[in-house]
Amino acid sequence: MMQKATWIALTIAAFLALGFGPARADGLLVPVQWGYHSEQDRARDAVRSGQVVSPGQAKQAALSRYPGRFLDMSFGGNAYYVKIMTPQNRVVVVTVDAVSGRVMGAR
Repeated sequence: MMQKATWIALTIAAFLALGFGPARADGLLVPVQWGYHSEQDRARDAVRSGQVVSPGQAKQAALSRYPGRFLDMSFGGNAYYVKIMTPQNRVVVVTVDAVSGRVMGAR
């Protein structure tokens, strides 16, 4: 039977061999790239590259057209979907064009 320290060392070695560990770039520790990008990651990258308006701009555009209380927002590649509770207690989802920042409609 192997000792506990040997098991720990083998487990760590296996994780590192599979890519589950820190990677070095310019001497700094950076997280391993998993190949998975969340909705937030895609939106952030698109805003940074100048391809789309920021979520804050989309939120302001939606609230200026449909006043109320902001509830939630999602990014769908070419549009932001802003969920708002109107003063009449009705929930509307406002579609804002991600490139131009214009309100396209609500449902």
